[in-house]
Amino acid sequence: MFTKSEKGRKGLIRRYLHDRRGNVAVVFAVAAIPMILMNGIAIDYAHDAMIRGRMTAVADAAALAATTPAMFAEDTATAQTASTNLFKAQAALVNGAMINYSGANCSTTSPGLCVNVTDTNVTNGKVRQVSVTATVSVKNYFGGLENNPTTTFTVTSIATVRTAPNINFYVLLDSSPSMELPATTAGITTMVKNTGCALACHETDFKDSELTQYPGWGTTDSYTYAEKNGITLRIDNVRAAAEGLVTTANSLMDLYNSSAPAGQQITYQMSAHTFSDGATKLLALNTVSDGNVAAMQTAISAITPPLMSDNSYLANGSSYTYPTGTSTYQTVSLTSNTYNNDTGTNFSNALTTMNTFMPTPGNGTNNAGDSPQGVLLIVTDGVDDVSLYKSTSCNTSQLWGFSNGYGSFTRCQQPVNTALCSTIKSRGIRIAVLYTTYYPVTSNSWYNNTVAPFISQVPTNLQNCASSPQLFAQVSTDGDITAALNQLFINAVNSAPHLVQ
Repeated sequence: MFTKSEKGRKGLIRRYLHDRRGNVAVVFAVAAIPMILMNGIAIDYAHDAMIRGRMTAVADAAALAATTPAMFAEDTATAQTASTNLFKAQAALVNGAMINYSGANCSTTSPGLCVNVTDTNVTNGKVRQVSVTATVSVKNYFGGLENNPTTTFTVTSIATVRTAPNINFYVLLDSSPSMELPATTAGITTMVKNTGCALACHETDFKDSELTQYPGWGTTDSYTYAEKNGITLRIDNVRAAAEGLVTTANSLMDLYNSSAPAGQQITYQMSAHTFSDGATKLLALNTVSDGNVAAMQTAISAITPPLMSDNSYLANGSSYTYPTGTSTYQTVSLTSNTYNNDTGTNFSNALTTMNTFMPTPGNGTNNAGDSPQGVLLIVTDGVDDVSLYKSTSCNTSQLWGFSNGYGSFTRCQQPVNTALCSTIKSRGIRIAVLYTTYYPVTSNSWYNNTVAPFISQVPTNLQNCASSPQLFAQVSTDGDITAALNQLFINAVNSAPHLVQ
């Protein structure tokens, strides 16, 4: 028999052993340790991944730094120094990345930083390969719990570039009426305010009733008004960019030839053409050289928009290219004003003409019997506005019928037909495209009803026309056409330096 006090003690023990209320705290305390550890590992892993991504981008930039045109003309030691300096400068901006530069040794398996630049002479030039390898350490926030105070990884990037071979450049410049749009939004505002129209119309009708009577109305057209009042038009920028392209071609050719092996000099040739309803040769294919630059630029400077008698007529004495079949054309010299329903951008005719003009390209070597490679550079706003022989040739519903002394036609507005580009590319000719963005005049019912329905397709078609993403660029209103065109040219020459790894 238990005494009353003994029974009480045993009851307390029994109740304590059966009480589950405190177990939650015990279980949580035990489980919290691996939970904290797992969360810590996850946080450290995310932090390490972010640093790895940023350091990979730094390695890529450093590798490409030794392949720029200017650096490609330098020796490997200079290029290696430039690449190393860029890596160190960019890596210093990555918080948390630790690199032991004092331990840099390319012969070890885990160098602090190793930059190798090698040049190999090949037919008609050289190939440069740049490799950048760096060992990076990152301090872990929860290193004590993980028994791993730092994480170490290696980033590697390899880039290659090759001297471009002999190339013929065929420059095709859009000079259609839409290029009479001011090059800046400020210029557009000024034209609308002073003339009542954004476009600077090149006309023989100096008293165009559709325009506000601007200063000089009645004696000059609004195109001349814009030129005299310092309003830069897109066609002005296109002209300047094309003229500058000759200088760029000459400078780049000289730069590459300064480092090319003896007997492997590079030659660039260039022609220039303008197009509206027809295609016109401004500059015959000519070798780019110090002595030819000025004359070539003078020939290109002749680009102007077509002269109209008014908004719907071509002027007496100008030339007119009209369709005589589904894909045939005839150019005539007009003896009177000719109604063409405002059509003035015929890509089909322009690309067909260029395809006939451009010879079949070769590999661009200096080997006997070889010929230069070919590159077609197109500058355009990408909207086809054309007279068609048959309405079925139009890819949109934007159709109007009209007739003149040369027959009955259909006016069609549409994006560029990429089949025409494919025909040229299938011959081995590369195409580079600079898209001068078609300005959306949303306050105009004509734009809203005719161009707006397909305008989103315009850049897509032009991208598909280009031979590669590196050979397509877009410049919006207020953008720098000259810089964009020069970069396209450099991309075409270099065949785009690219990352291998």
